[in-house]
Amino acid sequence: MSVRRQSPSANDQDHHRSDPPPGPADDPRAVRPRERAAFALGDIASNLVWTTISSYLLFFYTDVALIGAAAAGTLMLVARLLDAVFDPLVGLLLDRTSTRWGRARPYLLFGAPVLGVFTVLTFLTPGGGGGAAIAWAYVTFILVGLAYSLVNVPYGAVMAMSTRDSGMRMKLAGFRTFGVGLGIIAVSTLTQPLVIAFGGSETSRAGFAWTIGLYAVAGTALIWVVFASVKERVPLTPIAAERGGIGLALRTLLRNKPWLSVFGFSVLSFARLGVVTGGAVYFALYALGNPAAISVILLAFSLSAVVGSLVTARFLRLLGQRRGIVAGLVVSIVLTVPLFLVRDNLTAFAVLFFVANVFGGFGFVAAPALTADTVEWQEWRSGRRNEGLLFAGYSMSTKIGAALGSALLAWGLAAIGYDPAAVTSGVRSGILWLFLLLPAVIGVAQILAIAPYDLERRLPGLRAEIAARGKAL
Repeated sequence: MSVRRQSPSANDQDHHRSDPPPGPADDPRAVRPRERAAFALGDIASNLVWTTISSYLLFFYTDVALIGAAAAGTLMLVARLLDAVFDPLVGLLLDRTSTRWGRARPYLLFGAPVLGVFTVLTFLTPGGGGGAAIAWAYVTFILVGLAYSLVNVPYGAVMAMSTRDSGMRMKLAGFRTFGVGLGIIAVSTLTQPLVIAFGGSETSRAGFAWTIGLYAVAGTALIWVVFASVKERVPLTPIAAERGGIGLALRTLLRNKPWLSVFGFSVLSFARLGVVTGGAVYFALYALGNPAAISVILLAFSLSAVVGSLVTARFLRLLGQRRGIVAGLVVSIVLTVPLFLVRDNLTAFAVLFFVANVFGGFGFVAAPALTADTVEWQEWRSGRRNEGLLFAGYSMSTKIGAALGSALLAWGLAAIGYDPAAVTSGVRSGILWLFLLLPAVIGVAQILAIAPYDLERRLPGLRAEIAARGKAL
């Protein structure tokens, strides 16, 4: 990729200093172990919401609220696309926020309890599958998405604000993915037993309400710990009074080719995640006929995220970011074939499923760090970092991807004639193909999306130019 440098105008230079003097933001040692651990806690909290919704909300809609699969799929896609538009607005607001708590941290403090409340309301959708249930589902699903944006966009941007060091960012991304894995472990091992314990059956409305309420309280507390632990070290660039700032930021974003590549890749990553986590319930119950397999499969997936968080940085350092991500996806896709062959042996299936997702998850681990690196491209091109806007785009990609994955899964269920009251052998076979083949197809699309990304080799030169420009001011 060839990118022509566009120097900031004189007016821009009056309002911005492109690079601050060397200080804590440039020193990876400034990010203390407690702060690194906080990034893991933040993703545990996020996944108490995100993974629960990804794994169980479609099942809740179809088997508890009795909303038809096709209607539920359309609902999840339309509502998620609507609230995804909110992410850039949060990002633009974040870039213009300055308080005694910093730029991003206030959103963690005040947004966490709002997110908890709306998460609970989402799982209080009335039963019967009628108009009232669908209307409630639309409203609450949109609101929980908006609340998630208010917390997750600033939380993601804190990583770019805490340090300029690319290596430390990749380590922080590893901590985040470690937290993702722990969050998925918690949701996959606890949700079904808790629902049954609180409500007496795996489709109990009261069981879901108490379980999600518990997750909401725990998630709020963990986000508050993140608020108290993280620090914002990269100085604020004052852009609130700048004419045309929003339009220029958006135009530069749309020319940020590395960011566009990461954005497309992230959409597909979360679509794949949505199919895997949402499909696991149907696959275990109907394709395998083994409800206990739900926890085993989701546990194998969550452990793959934990292990991936520990090995991804080293693997990508060895092969390079783009080549490492592509190599991992190729391995994951190839392993789809033996997964079909061992599906009746749960132990062998879980082990192979774990290995496939360790390799297939390299890009999932790296995406937040790659997004943080695109902030440097944005600063080099325009003189503005726009962390909030770029991470809002990343957050938006996760929502669009999750919506796309859930919709594809739901529409697939509708296409094979899924009815929870009468699951035929043909439907069971269709669920098997949906759960195993659809993620492989999405994996091929991920390879095509990340192929143009080449910021890694350009980053040292961009940073040198930014530093030289700052010294010249």
